Amino acid sequence: MKCLVIGFGSIGRRHARVLGEIGCELAVVTSATDTSLPAFRDLRSALDVFAPGYVVIANDTRLHGPTLAALAKHGFSGPTLVEKPMLAGAGEAPVLPSGPVFVGYTLRFHPLITRLMEQLDGQALWTFTAYVGQYLPDWRPDRDYRQSYSARREDGGVVRDLSHELDYAQLLAGRWRSTIAAGGKLSTLDIDSEDAVTVLARCERCELVTVHMNYLDRSASRWILVNGPFGTLRADLVKGTLALNGDEQQFAVERDAMMRQQHLAAMSGDDPRSCDAATALSTVRWVDAIHQSLADGCRIDADPHIA
Repeated sequence: MKCLVIGFGSIGRRHARVLGEIGCELAVVTSATDTSLPAFRDLRSALDVFAPGYVVIANDTRLHGPTLAALAKHGFSGPTLVEKPMLAGAGEAPVLPSGPVFVGYTLRFHPLITRLMEQLDGQALWTFTAYVGQYLPDWRPDRDYRQSYSARREDGGVVRDLSHELDYAQLLAGRWRSTIAAGGKLSTLDIDSEDAVTVLARCERCELVTVHMNYLDRSASRWILVNGPFGTLRADLVKGTLALNGDEQQFAVERDAMMRQQHLAAMSGDDPRSCDAATALSTVRWVDAIHQSLADGCRIDADPHIA
């Protein structure tokens, strides 16, 4: 299949590499000159000349909405994968192309998340806790972290950057219904965005959901702890271990395998792990609610009239 990658920063290059390994014919939309792939300066030219069957949006978060709208305007009807979060904020009215739109919450394809989906199987949970932390300057060693979108208040920060946790919390515990948050810019990192936030929420299938996200942990951490009628489940997504009541199993974790599965799922359109646009918009609204709670110091309820 012909695949067009829009944006050629670190994540765009990774998408292109993985798609190339799958066997896709590739082109990119970028102003960069250090690529051997066919490159276009604008989307219209790429669509007209290259005529892709699949598009990946991997530019800055603030450009996701306008890029989706441009695809719609130019009549693109194939499957689209847009990097997470889908939009910079829920205030944007999304204009989507006519084909299926999926959002790049790659952790849905992590073997432990897949196993948790099978094990929890939509049942009510007593408590759900997720934790993620990684030192921001270590994320992209070849780039000054102060120049990255992560450092910008308008489209960066841990809540948007690490919204994987908000996505899989809803995948496993149901849509968020109310939330309150604490944290903000707490460290000496030279950024304008929040670097550590703890979120409390009530979700459809769990009355007590806790999510902590930070840019500070010098040793990367990502884990989930769930209590319910089955006992206690603990998943360490970095180490690849899943323990039920202390009985631990080891799983092979390979980052490119998750992205590969995600692309194949988006192109086929038949994998329940894929994140569709409606689900991703719920996460965008949760991100906005967290930021509002941080600013106002109060609980925010989800709009019950929005699915």
